[in-house]
Amino acid sequence: MKTLRLICCLMWTVSAWGQASLEQTVTEQEADEWGDDWATETSPWSHSGFMELAWGERSGDDVLFDDQTPLGELRWHQALEYTHDKFDFNWSHDFWMDEVAGQLMFDLRALNIDFSLFGQTDVVLGRQITTWGTGDLLFINDPFPKDWVSFFSGRDDNYLKSPADALRLTSYFNAFNVDLVITPEAEPDRFINGERFSLFSPFEQRQVGGFEVVNPRHPRQTEYALRLFRNFKGHQLALYAYHGIEKSPNGVDNTLQPYFAAKNVWGASLQSAIGQGLYHVELGYHDALDDKSGINPMVANAQWRLLLGYERELIKKLNWGWQYYVEHTEHYERLIQHAFYPQTEIAENRQVMTNRFTYLTMQDKLTWSLFVFYSPTDDDSYWRPSVNYRHNDQWQFTAGAQIFTGQKSHTFFGQFEDASALYTRIRFQF
Repeated sequence: MKTLRLICCLMWTVSAWGQASLEQTVTEQEADEWGDDWATETSPWSHSGFMELAWGERSGDDVLFDDQTPLGELRWHQALEYTHDKFDFNWSHDFWMDEVAGQLMFDLRALNIDFSLFGQTDVVLGRQITTWGTGDLLFINDPFPKDWVSFFSGRDDNYLKSPADALRLTSYFNAFNVDLVITPEAEPDRFINGERFSLFSPFEQRQVGGFEVVNPRHPRQTEYALRLFRNFKGHQLALYAYHGIEKSPNGVDNTLQPYFAAKNVWGASLQSAIGQGLYHVELGYHDALDDKSGINPMVANAQWRLLLGYERELIKKLNWGWQYYVEHTEHYERLIQHAFYPQTEIAENRQVMTNRFTYLTMQDKLTWSLFVFYSPTDDDSYWRPSVNYRHNDQWQFTAGAQIFTGQKSHTFFGQFEDASALYTRIRFQF
C-alpha cells in the first residue's frame, strides 16, 4: 500500500502539472490572439487522459485465493494525437500500479498512423483497436481481441476491447465499401487463465485457479478479416469473412498443452429502424478447421451463431435494449459420443438473453445502468448493475457490482460464481 500511495501522489502531481501547463498554453494563445490576430496558429498536437483509482472486493470467498481482491489499481491513461495535412499520428497508453499482481503494469493501447490513398481508401497502420458487428456485449463476427479479465474485474467497459498490431484498409465505392484488417501475428483474447479468477477445468472436472493454470503456446499465424458493408435506404448491411484462430485457447494438442485452434468465420448482419426503436440481426458460421468431422474431443466443434436485438427509449431518459443469442453446435452426437465427460459438455443449442436498462437523471450527470445476461439452457446468469456520477468535466465517480449465478459449476457464467464482487472507481480527467 505504501507503493500505491507514493505512485498516487506522483501521478496526481503529474496530472496537476499537465492541467496547469494546458491552462498556461491556452492563456498564452489568448494573449497572442489579442496581440496579433495574423500570428494565431493552431497546434497540430492534442492530448487527453485521466487518472483513476479503482478497488473491488469479492462478495463471498473463493477458497483458491488468499486475497479476495480482484481489482486494486491506480491507473494513468494518456492519449496523444498529431494532425498533419497528409496523415494523423495516434498514441495512447496506460500505466497502472496493480495491487493484485503486485507490480507496475503497462499497456500500449494505440501507436499508429492513418492516412488516405487515391482519395477513396483510408489506411491505419500500427497498434489499434477495431470493432465490428451489431451486438451489445455479444460478438459473432467481431474477430478482434477482447479483455475478459478487465470485463469481469469491474474496469471501464472500454477496456473490454484489446489492441492488436495490424494493417487496416477501408475503401469506399458506389456499390459497397470494403474493410480489410490484416494482423501479421494473431492476437488472442486476454482470457481467464486462473490468476485472478478461478475457472472450471473440463479435464479435472473441478474448479482450478490461484495461479496461471492455462498457459497456451502463442499463435504465430496471420489473421485476415474482411467486411463488405453499405447503407441502403437507412438499412445497414454487412458481410463478413475471417481466417485465423479461436481467440481463447479452446484446443488441446497431443502434448496436452492448450492452443488456439484454427478457424474460419462467415457471416452477415442487418441493422435498421423499426417503429420507435432499432433492431439488428446477425448470423455467423464458425468453421473449426482442426476438427471438420467433430470427433476430436480436444477441439471445439463448428457452430452456427445467431443474434437478434432491439433497443428503444421506453420513457424520457430511460433506454432499454434486448437481445437473444443462440449457438448451435454441429455434429453434436459425435461430440457426445467421443467426449471424455459428456455430462459437462456445452448444450447443443445454447441460448443467452440480455437486457440493458440505462436511466439518466440530474441533468444527465447521474447514470443508472443494469445489464443482465441470462442463459435458460445453462440456468446461469451475469448481472452488471452500476451507477456513475459526473460531478463536472474532470471528476467522475462509479460504483457497481459483478454478480454471477449458476446451478452448475461447468457452465460459462456458473463457473465464476465465486468471482462475484463489488467495485468502485474514482476518475480525474484532464
